[in-house]
Amino acid sequence: MITTILISYSAAIIMDRIPLKYSLEGLPKKERKQLRAIIKKKKRFVLAIYVIINIGILLTLKYFNFFASSSIGLLGWLGINVSAPVIKIALPLGISYYTLQSISYVVDVLRGKYKAEKNIFKIALFISFFPQMHEGPFGRYDALMPQMTSGEQIKINNLYNGIAQMFWGMFKIFMVANRAAIISDAVFKNHESYGGFTVIIGVIAYTIQLYAEFSGYIDVAAGVSKIFGIGLAKNFDMPFLALNVGDFWRRWHISLGGWFRDYIFYPISTSRALMKIVKNLPAFLANLLTITIPLFFVWFLTGLWHGASSKYIVYGLYYFVLMIIFNLISPLVNRVLSKNNITSENRLIKGLRLTKTLILVGIGMLMFRAENLLVFRQMLGSVFSRGSEFQLFSAIEPNDFIIFILSFIVILLSVIMKLKDIDIESRFEALSSYKKYWICFCVFCIVVIFGAYGLGYIPPDPIYGGF
Repeated sequence: MITTILISYSAAIIMDRIPLKYSLEGLPKKERKQLRAIIKKKKRFVLAIYVIINIGILLTLKYFNFFASSSIGLLGWLGINVSAPVIKIALPLGISYYTLQSISYVVDVLRGKYKAEKNIFKIALFISFFPQMHEGPFGRYDALMPQMTSGEQIKINNLYNGIAQMFWGMFKIFMVANRAAIISDAVFKNHESYGGFTVIIGVIAYTIQLYAEFSGYIDVAAGVSKIFGIGLAKNFDMPFLALNVGDFWRRWHISLGGWFRDYIFYPISTSRALMKIVKNLPAFLANLLTITIPLFFVWFLTGLWHGASSKYIVYGLYYFVLMIIFNLISPLVNRVLSKNNITSENRLIKGLRLTKTLILVGIGMLMFRAENLLVFRQMLGSVFSRGSEFQLFSAIEPNDFIIFILSFIVILLSVIMKLKDIDIESRFEALSSYKKYWICFCVFCIVVIFGAYGLGYIPPDPIYGGF
C-alpha cells in the first residue's frame, strides 16, 4: 500500500507539472495545438508507466500463481514441459480495492477533473481510508477528500445515525448471513448427494448469505464513516427487483460497476483504435461492436477482479453474453409487445422479467459459489435430477432456522418500506436522542443475544473480503 501511495502521489504531481514546462502564450493556433498534443502524450506516458507498476503489483501478488499455472498447463498441452516458482506471500488487505481506487485518482488528474494533491498524507488518507478498505465501496477522490479534510467535529446526530447503521449491518451479518451460510454450506459441501430442489435451496441460501453479508459489511463501513461525518458511495439499490441482468448490476456493487464504466468502458468505447475498426462498417455492426468490445473487457476484468480462477473469468463472461443477447433481442421483444398493445408496465410482463432475471442471477450465484466449473456443471445438471433427501434440521438447529427466517423477514420489511417511499433513515434522524439511544441499544442486544457467533461456531470468511 505504501508503494501504491507513493507512485499515485508522484504520478499525479508529475502530470500536473508537465504543462508548466511549456508556454502556449503568443503561439499560433497550429503550434498551440501541436504543443497540447505533446503535453497530452507525455501525460499519457506517465499514466501508462504508473498503471503498469500499480497493476503489476496487484498481478504479481494476487494473480502470479494463477497465470503461471495456467501458462504451464497450456504449454504442457502443447507438449512443452516447463515449471514456475510458486509465490507464497500474504496478500495485503484490500489490495484489489485500493489499487482501483488509486488508479481512479490519477486518471481523473490526467482528465483535468481536479489538480494533483500536493500533500502526500491526504493521498495516503484517501487510499487507506480504513472503513472501506475491506469490502469497499469504491470512493472517488473529489467526493471523499472534502469530507475527510473539512475538520468537522463529531456530531451527536452523526454518532447515533452511524451507530444505528453499523448495528443494522451487524444484524444482517450475524442474524441472517451467518445462518444462511450453514444451509448453503450443507448443500454445496455435499453437492454429490443432492439434486433437484435441494440444489435450488442451496443457491437461494447462498444468495441470501452473500447479499446480507456484503451489504452488511458495507453498512458497517458506512456507519463508521458517518460517525466522522463522511458519506460513502451507495453500493446497493434493491438488486433482486431488477428486471434484467444489466439492471441487476446497476443495483449490485454499484461502486464497482461505476468504476468499470468510467475507467474501462468509456475509454475503450471512445478510443481511436475502436473508432478506426468500426469506421467503415454498416451502422448496425458498428453500433454492436462499439458496445460489445468494451463490454467484453469490462466483464472479463470484472470476473478476474473477483479472484485468480478461471471460474471467476467465466462468471464475468457469463454476464457479458447475457447482456449482449439482451441488447440484441430486446428491440424485437419490445416491437412484439407494442404490436399487441402491451406496455412494459404490464404486471404480468414485469413479473415474467423479474422471474427470468432471478433465475439467471441464481445460475450466476451457483457458478460463483461452486468450488470450480466442473462442480458448477454437475450441480446445474443435478437440478433436473433427484438426489438424497435434504434433512434441513440436521444441517441447522430449529432455533437457528426460526431466528434466520424472522430476521430475513425484517430485511424484507425494510425493502417493502423503501418501495412504499418510507424513508427509514430520515425518520430515524428525526427522532429524539433518547429514542435513538434505545433503538440502537435494542438492536445491539438482539445481535448480541441472538447472533450466530461464539464458542462452537465457526463463522464463514467474508466473501468479498477475499477479493
